[in-house]
Amino acid sequence: MIEVTLEDIAVSGDENQFLVLLKGPEGDLLPIVIDAMQALAIAAGRAGEGPGRPLTHDLMLSMLELLGATVSRVEITDVSDGTYYAMLVLERAGVHLDLDARPSDALALAVRTGAPIFVAPHVLEQNALSDDVGGQGGSFEA
Repeated sequence: MIEVTLEDIAVSGDENQFLVLLKGPEGDLLPIVIDAMQALAIAAGRAGEGPGRPLTHDLMLSMLELLGATVSRVEITDVSDGTYYAMLVLERAGVHLDLDARPSDALALAVRTGAPIFVAPHVLEQNALSDDVGGQGGSFEA
């Protein structure tokens, strides 16, 4: 797995979809299409802000804390037919628990907890945009 950072959230061409941009160690960007609500949830988490009432991801985080679990890491594991797949890796009492998750949900939790984000090498190699020749990747739904 390759560690990446959440570089930015951008509006796609039609302004109804957003892109979360994950930056690899070589500077390449992995764009993943997310919807407006997920973009707001990730942006709010990055800013450390929240509405007066908890968003779904804030509620999830509160439940994890109550149960004594922490978000250990997020892994973007695969992409198939334009859909990305992710794992949310939790830790509780020294035991790691892997949960299947949408990348956008996992990223919303990662930004709230500071958990590292990893991408499978084949996902980054096949879908990232690089500086050379405009890259060969694309954007897909999370």
